[in-house]
Amino acid sequence: MFISDLRTLVVRPTLDALGMGGAAAENLILGTGLVESGFRHLAQMGGPALGVYQCEPATYDDILRYLDRRPDIVARLRPLIAGEGLPAASQLVWNLKFATAICRIHYWRKPGAIPTDLAGQAAYWKRHYNTALGRGTVARYLECARPLTEGMTQ
Repeated sequence: MFISDLRTLVVRPTLDALGMGGAAAENLILGTGLVESGFRHLAQMGGPALGVYQCEPATYDDILRYLDRRPDIVARLRPLIAGEGLPAASQLVWNLKFATAICRIHYWRKPGAIPTDLAGQAAYWKRHYNTALGRGTVARYLECARPLTEGMTQ
């Protein structure tokens, strides 16, 4: 799938529906998908993470607890959900807009503005998504997210 299609058909409309959009957020979400799965894997190879953003079930459960206290966000999320209530983590595998929303909400809870440059976003991803103990590196993010550089401010 082309990054431009993901941006215009999935990421941008999802972030706009949540009221959490903008170029920096779009690029961070796309960069996350590129480094986590290359937008090719729906489940982590040898691990528990699900969807193209590789959200672990424990992280998803934590996001659900956060959403229990944020009915305003749940109301904006509702049109992206298939079925009633907040779905099981398995929906992260097949519902791209829902998975994108969960990825964005994960970052929404973190401190600091999303950096506008690729290096800043790589460090932000490492600190807030992959974590200090994760195997991912800033260098790997930069390598995987290289296709995004045409649309970013330097």
